[in-house]
Amino acid sequence: MNFINFLLKYIEPERRLFEFCTNNPLRTQKKVLLRYIRRNKNTEFGSKFNFSKIRSIEDYRAMVPISNYEEIRPYIDKIARGDQGVLTKDKVVFFGATSGTTNLPKLIPTTNYSERIKDHLMSLWSYYIVRDHPDVLDGKILAIVSPEIEGKTEAGIPFGAESGYSYKALPKPVANLYALPYEVFDIEDYEARHYAILRISLEQNITDIATLNPNMIILLLHKIEKWQDMIIDDISSGGLSERFAIAPEIRATLTKRLRQNPKRANELKNILKTRGKLLPKYFWPNMKIIECWQGGMMKLYLKELDDYFGPIPKRDIGCVSTEARASIPIKNNRSDGVLAILTNFYEFIPKEDALCANRRALICTELEVGKEYFIVVTTAGGLYRYNIDDIIKVTGFFNKTPTIEFVQKGLGATSLAGEKLYASHVNDALAKVLESENFRLEFFCAVTKPAEGPRYAFLVEFSEPAPSDEIALKFLASIEEELGRQDREYVFVRKAQLLAPPSLKILKSGSFEAYRARKIASGRQEGQFKFAELTSDANFETNFEIERIIYLPGKK
Repeated sequence: MNFINFLLKYIEPERRLFEFCTNNPLRTQKKVLLRYIRRNKNTEFGSKFNFSKIRSIEDYRAMVPISNYEEIRPYIDKIARGDQGVLTKDKVVFFGATSGTTNLPKLIPTTNYSERIKDHLMSLWSYYIVRDHPDVLDGKILAIVSPEIEGKTEAGIPFGAESGYSYKALPKPVANLYALPYEVFDIEDYEARHYAILRISLEQNITDIATLNPNMIILLLHKIEKWQDMIIDDISSGGLSERFAIAPEIRATLTKRLRQNPKRANELKNILKTRGKLLPKYFWPNMKIIECWQGGMMKLYLKELDDYFGPIPKRDIGCVSTEARASIPIKNNRSDGVLAILTNFYEFIPKEDALCANRRALICTELEVGKEYFIVVTTAGGLYRYNIDDIIKVTGFFNKTPTIEFVQKGLGATSLAGEKLYASHVNDALAKVLESENFRLEFFCAVTKPAEGPRYAFLVEFSEPAPSDEIALKFLASIEEELGRQDREYVFVRKAQLLAPPSLKILKSGSFEAYRARKIASGRQEGQFKFAELTSDANFETNFEIERIIYLPGKK
């Protein structure tokens, strides 16, 4: 508890400054923008766009165009080849890698300065968690991240997952709060990595789990039953099973930390004997909070987390991308957070303007509650008026600063007959059905099928046991009904018979996990893996094994 008091006291000035600034976000945003502009005025980008002449937000918006990644790729390529002073005066020491609209990865520059800015924001986020849960550090934090290094550029600059980069750079006193050594995440075989995570963490008193995707937690928990005997034996003997392919140097590093622990092994055996199953609510009884995304399709998994943990509070990670961390969640069981006005400069394109030639770009004081916007950022790392291609929704205000939640990646709209269906419509419809019905899903995606009606096909993998045709039909009808509530144009085109009734394509058990494994094996970052909730790729279903197809009565 002394450490908690010290932590709160240490961060309290930052918290007071942040909350004071939320009373006048425009003044704060202007200061942040001009600080980055002045810092980088002599860079190649700053010289081209006359940063030295910028005195106001208006000047900046008049002189610098909104950009996407392909428009700044030439600058990134120069940095990757070894040029400095291109986007920032600070040396680029790392690239966060993320997928883009082409088959080439996006490399997002990180400098020591930009990393310090993000650290301040993370301190604030942590402050609100510790304030609300002062006993959260009575045990260990189980954080799950992606490997730091995927490769190096021509100039030798490493690139990879920013989560791994930050985790590996944790100061030793802070790193000691975490259950897993970083080396676990460098295990290449992901089955072996998952085993190591479970074997090491089940031995410890975990009070906090932190990972972007709640599906990652569920995936791990699904694997406990098949490995439970090995895990218990390893904990008892202090070993790490030889069944899994782990590089010798990583295995050596991990086994040095392991000790014989027959007491804990017997505790787990007793749970199996008395409870019949190893569930975290039994083997981690002191859990205080789960930190993960709660917006968009992530709602799909929150209900299942309660089955494993009981009613554990959840704190959203925030609007986070490789490009920027844009919000600070300050309350449990919500997917929104306060706009991080001290970290980046923000502009917002109304969703309805996305395809307009003269689209508006609003500042944070011009936003409306309930409206959705594309978020455009200017960052300490050298992104200027950069459209992340994330859509956020304004949920309210903290003092005079907007609170925002992530809605979906990209416009995500499809239209087979003029219905303009958005991924957010699918998300919300599915969430409503899952709230009212006792369904458990592993995967769900709506796919356009222009040659079949046209219609939408809903690909779904139910948690075992899969429902009967009768129950599956009820699920299909409920999704159809909720989509109509979400999208008035959908109702119109269905009634006009311009769009055929949707079908439900039930996937064979394990199909989604097999698809996920293939994607990770091909280079997708495990911790940030997301699937499409709505796609216009009519052949997307070929990634899965379809067990049966359900149609509304008489409507094939």
